[in-house]
Amino acid sequence: MHETDTIDRSGLITLIKEYGGVDSYTTTQAATILKEIFRLTAGLGLTPESREGFAEGVRRIFRFEFLNRENYEQGKHVFVPNHVSEFDGLLFGTLIPNMLVVAKSDWGANPHLNAFLEKLFPIACVKRKDNASGLHVLRSCIEHLSSGEDRALTVFVQQTIADIAITKREDIATGVYHIARKTGARLIPVYCEQVSVEVPTRIVFGSPISCEDKDAFGEAWLKSELALRASLIDPPARPPVLCEKHQKPISEREFQA
Repeated sequence: MHETDTIDRSGLITLIKEYGGVDSYTTTQAATILKEIFRLTAGLGLTPESREGFAEGVRRIFRFEFLNRENYEQGKHVFVPNHVSEFDGLLFGTLIPNMLVVAKSDWGANPHLNAFLEKLFPIACVKRKDNASGLHVLRSCIEHLSSGEDRALTVFVQQTIADIAITKREDIATGVYHIARKTGARLIPVYCEQVSVEVPTRIVFGSPISCEDKDAFGEAWLKSELALRASLIDPPARPPVLCEKHQKPISEREFQA
């Protein structure tokens, strides 16, 4: 049951529509959206500069419904969700304490966006298709998870926004398997409906992924994601609404840093 909802989301809805949807805005536009979310969160009597306050604010603003999250609020975990909106990093970054999020490099290059993010959670920025950058982030992730008992990491293994319906095994980044093996963390699949301001959004956490080696991880991840999506039945999972760029098969996209 949801709280009595008196939140005026009209300004946020206007921004998202102006920017072309939840999957297509720039980092500069992201900073503008974050400013509006901070304003709405403060209006709820919460402190948006704190992880806890911001997390509760976005939960209420976007009407998030978390399924099975309580199983993973403590311990050492690598969350590997599907990726269908520019809000996904914010959602997972504030999900639980001590979360590190792997993000594309332009998130770290925008000072206006960083002015918000640095108050909430750390990010490790990776340049896609750059081996040196990938190795640096791999080490940062291992160091983070090894620094304490209750530590978490989020990696969007599709490496871009895409529907799982067009995602293939070979599209999946397998470095997380090495991170989990090295640190003893569990690999947790998560299926997210696309974030919406207008209807509730469900996020369901699955059982830890078990596979023999990194080459089997992609297939195991896809199998878990499809099963989690199928578990949303009342109503069925909403299909993501994606821009033209994000409708292309992942292997046909030209990635920048």
